Amino acid sequence: MEPREATGKGNLGGKRKNLTFLRPRLYMLERRKTDTVVDSGVSGDHSGTLRRSQSDRTEYNQKLQEKMTPQTECSSAETQTPEEEQQMKRMSAKRAKIIGELIQTERDYVTDLELCVKEVVQPLRNKQVDRLDVEGLFSNIESVHQISAKLLAMLEEATTDVDPAMQVIGCSYRKN
Repeated sequence: MEPREATGKGNLGGKRKNLTFLRPRLYMLERRKTDTVVDSGVSGDHSGTLRRSQSDRTEYNQKLQEKMTPQTECSSAETQTPEEEQQMKRMSAKRAKIIGELIQTERDYVTDLELCVKEVVQPLRNKQVDRLDVEGLFSNIESVHQISAKLLAMLEEATTDVDPAMQVIGCSYRKN
């Protein structure tokens, strides 16, 4: 019994160092706690229903907005070296190419959905083939087409007549 007490007293300084080290992390964990949200009208198991605190969501949204907002070239161009400036131009060109490919892919997808509805779904509905559940197979293809067409329109609107460095397309996805 006594050797353990001696060991425990000897490790007391180490435990204090660990507590000092862990205190800021414990604060962050405490601040990041999630609150249980239970709708009073719903019965059953609510153990998986969680929500972040409002301050955490606000902080996250601010950081996300900072990352999504394109950097203005005028403020950074004054302090950049020619190599950094060329790197920024390459990154901007690459970004513009990726956005263009994304829009073209969405445009192709919408066209393919239109073709599928017009050439496959409508004829199958008109034929009313026995033992073929057309509504079950293609139950939401029209809504998928509408959402994709809306997304395409929003992407095109976000990139039309806007300097490529200032294009922000993330909001289009959040709205859909």
